[in-house]
Amino acid sequence: MKYRLLLIAIAAVFFGTAAVSGSSSRVDLIGEVWDSAAGEAVITDVENDEKEIRVEASGLQPNSVYSIWLIDDTPMLGELGIGSGDLTFETDSEGNGSYTVRLPSRQFKDWDKIEILHHPNNDTEDLAGAELALLGDLWG
Repeated sequence: MKYRLLLIAIAAVFFGTAAVSGSSSRVDLIGEVWDSAAGEAVITDVENDEKEIRVEASGLQPNSVYSIWLIDDTPMLGELGIGSGDLTFETDSEGNGSYTVRLPSRQFKDWDKIEILHHPNNDTEDLAGAELALLGDLWG
């Protein structure tokens, strides 16, 4: 519990400082299914107390569907698809894909990881059939 509170305090200082300075932070996305998969999420403070998350990925399955999720490591607190509406992207013929969304800063602070899920059957509602393609730790 103390460790979790310490992480929350550090995150509050980090994102509070970022909000004042308008800076960006980068999160490496590491391949989980394919060794060649990699990516980066850039999180930037923007106007109206929002954060913009821009994801760039490569080495994924070509012409495939992916969804992006924020994950809370605390048991039973859950997960959230990033953004509202369509939280998916499709890779091009070379396995590259990108996604950009804005969300309220207050919503972002509760999450620990970013996960990119591959949907081999192109059905983003079938989470049981999805596979973890990329994973990034928001707090280093």
